[in-house]
Amino acid sequence: MDLLKYVRVSILILPMVLGQVRKPQSFMVGEQYCQRLTKDPYFEPEMVIGKPWRIYYTWNIKMEDKCLDMIFKNATASIINRVWNDMNEYVETQPYWDAATLLVTMGRAKHEMLLFADQGAAGRFTGVPNVVRDGNISPARSAVPLLKFHMKLLHAGKYLLMVDCQIGVITLSARTRAMPYRAEIGGVVHNLSLGDGYHACISDRNKDEQAAENK
Repeated sequence: MDLLKYVRVSILILPMVLGQVRKPQSFMVGEQYCQRLTKDPYFEPEMVIGKPWRIYYTWNIKMEDKCLDMIFKNATASIINRVWNDMNEYVETQPYWDAATLLVTMGRAKHEMLLFADQGAAGRFTGVPNVVRDGNISPARSAVPLLKFHMKLLHAGKYLLMVDCQIGVITLSARTRAMPYRAEIGGVVHNLSLGDGYHACISDRNKDEQAAENK
């Protein structure tokens, strides 16, 4: 697997051990998805920090029974300095490091990415994936691309929509301690009008919903 694909799919959002890209998208298509979110953006960093988010629905990648959690933290000076030490000689384009706002950690392997708010609509970010910390690849100097994506909070922050602006992978997440009904997730997905996708982490179901189905 080439470095670019590994970074954007394996490190950014969904480790390849969890899923398989089913409908590879062009960068133009991915950007079109992100442009749709800029028409009615809504994102507040403090609303995503804290308890884990779990991916419950996806587009352009299929996870089925696999589960992936994400945890967001404020990008403190010590976090920025650590990621800078790991990645500054490997990134293709240098970001303005001191402007980092968030760190997101993903999955049991704790893949991590430092996030920088882009100019324009709220929720637009550039990311530096810490592939050195991951340890599965040895990047060449100035070879790791910056990543582009858009996040949007839905239903007063109950759901988090995350769109890769380059390969077009989309995920819908909710907090792990407030598992929504699958029927509610289906309604949110329908209203987004992003086309056909896939339920993820399918064994994780709301207890009340399970009880109703078993009656």
